[in-house]
Amino acid sequence: MIRVYGSLLSRARIVMAVLEQLELDYELVEVPTLGPKSRSPEYRALNPTGKVPTLVDGDLVLWETQAILFYLARKYGENKLWVDDIATEADLYRWSLFVSNQIEAPALEMMLAVRLAKEDGADQAVIDKAASVVQRHLPVLESHLQDHPYLAGNKLTVADFHGAAVLSWPKLAGFDYTPYPAIARWLTAVLGLPAQKAIQRWQNN
Repeated sequence: MIRVYGSLLSRARIVMAVLEQLELDYELVEVPTLGPKSRSPEYRALNPTGKVPTLVDGDLVLWETQAILFYLARKYGENKLWVDDIATEADLYRWSLFVSNQIEAPALEMMLAVRLAKEDGADQAVIDKAASVVQRHLPVLESHLQDHPYLAGNKLTVADFHGAAVLSWPKLAGFDYTPYPAIARWLTAVLGLPAQKAIQRWQNN
């Protein structure tokens, strides 16, 4: 059986949502993002970075979220969550890299500012600075999604699972997507999929 190392409060959540969408059986091995388990020799033997997620599928041990997503879609998707030709595949990579390279770091910074806030609350200056970086790139994504329902190939792909997860992080810091209706529509569609709700079954495990 496929094993996913991570937690619902980590990028493993994206991998789990894709596994649910593909209707694959898998086991979650709880490894908190911060904690001794991720630093253990046993886990470092699987993933030398000590980060999550890590996927184990038979003899294959794979880390880096997007590499895992691409692997799952190519091996198990049967034309689901992937695209049909090399040009559209390049487009999928393009939008995946755009989200990773331009938006992911400030989006994560916004989320962590809230999640790791002390009793006196999150540092609003940190949030505002990161939000300004996110906003710099949103018009590009908004323009694309005005004419396309999804990021690549006019169909749901793993790029949407990753991209929507990343863009959901600023919402935890109060970021308002109202000025970006196409992005808001896309976020609602992808984050509202039954597969996203299905992973909550691991909440109490």
